[in-house]
Amino acid sequence: MTYSDRRAVSLDRLQAPFEVASDVLARLDERLRSSAVAQAFVLRAHFHDACGAMWRAGELVSLEDLVLHDFGMDVRAPSHELVRAHEVLLTRRRIADHEPGWALSKRGLATLRGGLASNTSPPRSFAQNPGSDGENEKEEFEYEDAADAPSFATEFEEIDALLARTSAAAQDCRIGPFSRDASGLVYDEDCDEEARLSQWLEGLKENEDLPPLMSAAFAFDAWEEIAPLQRRAWLGALLAAALLRARDKARHHLPALHAGFRHAQYRRARRQDLSTRLIGFAQAIEATAKREMKEIDRLTLARELLLRKCVGRRGNSKLSQLVELCLNSPIVSAPLVAKKLKVSQQAASTMIDALSLNLRELTGRGRYRAWAVL
Repeated sequence: MTYSDRRAVSLDRLQAPFEVASDVLARLDERLRSSAVAQAFVLRAHFHDACGAMWRAGELVSLEDLVLHDFGMDVRAPSHELVRAHEVLLTRRRIADHEPGWALSKRGLATLRGGLASNTSPPRSFAQNPGSDGENEKEEFEYEDAADAPSFATEFEEIDALLARTSAAAQDCRIGPFSRDASGLVYDEDCDEEARLSQWLEGLKENEDLPPLMSAAFAFDAWEEIAPLQRRAWLGALLAAALLRARDKARHHLPALHAGFRHAQYRRARRQDLSTRLIGFAQAIEATAKREMKEIDRLTLARELLLRKCVGRRGNSKLSQLVELCLNSPIVSAPLVAKKLKVSQQAASTMIDALSLNLRELTGRGRYRAWAVL
């Protein structure tokens, strides 16, 4: 498939579903702009989207396992699927933490693919410090006896040399060759990733004149058809979400497309024609945005009920911090609360019991329990 297929699609047929989906997505983003639970919603979306990415790849990763693995508190040896889901989670966070257009830039794509390498050439000499004409000279202390004056010249020179080498290495970062297994067992030698990625980027520029949501739909569909990367196929949905963010369609969040496709009724199939796939994309976005607005309502109500438990507490009480942790994390456990709030597990269990009426116990056991907000 190429982006020239867009000429065979009737944009009039796509206009109605994409307008509806675009309107719902804009309302969701506007609600997040002024919502008190915006941060909690965004942090939770990262976890749900990572699990959704593995679901689309045919793997099942438990949300609880992913949360505990992210906090470094695994209850068992992490599986291969769990490690991949955590990679999706970290990639989403990296995209969300950068400026909107970073993920689609040359440097951003190289970083997300894992191809950013530093120049191994020796750094340039910093023997002479520019601007050392006396204006920036350090203040010297006078000593009664010159022999008592400490000699820090050597130490300062070593520190300056270390800082110079570090700065040189950071400035000389470049996009290096991608190192991968050359045995042919993992990667297909006949697959030219660079050519496929160039084809995808070419089509991305051709569709800049389309509305943001429609442009993201074409970008996602082309990624699925072209398959630029033999691994990290899940990156396509993240780049489509980054495109929506870069085009100011989702200023205050990174849309969780993987999670949206998981909960939507639409199921993508290659036997479908391009128009059907694009309309299905718009319908999935619409259903996801409506579902996420209900999630904002749920978190807002839960926050109000939990904060009522904090009224009248002592000034050094950490119960309000526990409320924020319960909102920011899909699940909490006593060891996790103790680690994050730096309290004993007994104190963590006591605080959780104080909020138990508004928390749901997930395990149904007497030990190794976990809770989530209602």
